Amino acid sequence: MEIHDELEIEIFHTLEKIRRVENMIKRHVDSGSENLIINQYISLKKELSQQLADLLSQATNAKVQIAA
Repeated sequence: MEIHDELEIEIFHTLEKIRRVENMIKRHVDSGSENLIINQYISLKKELSQQLADLLSQATNAKVQIAA
């Protein structure tokens, strides 16, 4: 169960990071920042989204193993 709790915490932390990056993207777009900066944040968001997908997959697999 401890692994499941750790995954849950990592999922919530990753979601929070994604939310912060989305806010930064919005701020930079609204302020007319250079596309390079915006693209860097978009790239970071993609990486975090992939991390989130991996964590969710791990959590699903953990639940399947517990159920079995």
